[in-house]
Amino acid sequence: MNWVTVWGFGANITAAGDALFVREKGKSTADRYSLNEISHLIIAGDNILHTAVIEKCQEKNIPISFFDIRGNPAGCLFMGNPYLSAAQDAVSAHVYAKAVIESSLAARMRYLHELAEQHGEFYRKGEVEILMQARNELEYLITLPELARVYTLTKDMYYEIISRAVPQELGCRRRTEDIFADPVNTLFSIGYAALYATVNAACRGAGLDTKKSAFFKKHIPSRGDPCVCEIMEPALVPMVDRIVIQMAEQGLLDGAVRSGKRWIFPEKTKAVFSARLKESIDCPCIEANVKAYAEAVMAGKAPEFHYPA
Repeated sequence: MNWVTVWGFGANITAAGDALFVREKGKSTADRYSLNEISHLIIAGDNILHTAVIEKCQEKNIPISFFDIRGNPAGCLFMGNPYLSAAQDAVSAHVYAKAVIESSLAARMRYLHELAEQHGEFYRKGEVEILMQARNELEYLITLPELARVYTLTKDMYYEIISRAVPQELGCRRRTEDIFADPVNTLFSIGYAALYATVNAACRGAGLDTKKSAFFKKHIPSRGDPCVCEIMEPALVPMVDRIVIQMAEQGLLDGAVRSGKRWIFPEKTKAVFSARLKESIDCPCIEANVKAYAEAVMAGKAPEFHYPA
């Protein structure tokens, strides 16, 4: 069973017999989906939904979730998977937190080593040893606060180190919640928002309760639904960070101009970033990881993440 996601605006969504039809704006033909093979219908943006779709989905117990164009949840019909939600309550918080931290730390360290090879004198004395020790310590940490400490330490170090690959005139020194602090942080925030929206839709499609997490919210502050933040964490480096840092290295952010509290980017920069982000945020890969996460929850096993390097 798979879910169907309709993004954008102006799509015509209708149903007849055992089929769902989605005709995107500007297209003369519609995509056809079997209602017997759909587990969830997700609609994001301003689209046209015929009442026949609601009737058919209700008849076949197919949840419908609505998002605004930015990926923020707007409502749902026939929502919920009580078995999966209950299974989320039963998983080992420690096991899941450790799996998320190990995967995200591995991705960050791989990228740091790549940047070090490109930039020569990149690390400061002792930084590699600290990161390696933190990674080795994970095996022996038994409490969630201890895991949170290692997660926060390594993440803060990571952002401080990769900022050295950014031209100094861009003013990026570390990751900050002030998205307008510098052009690099602005693009990080935009990229993370796009990734969050994609993972959020996939989580809803898989039937996960996005409010539940083994680690985020309780031990690590998160600005969105904790389950979404947990699953997207190992994907930040390959799907967003690489693009932003590469654009900074290539001089594509040099034309950014500050206007009040905002950064204004040249049209070429916006077009390149949009194109690269669209290519990098791999929806099939994200959906596969979300499905695997949901299956691990139901099986009571530790999740495994398989995002690109």
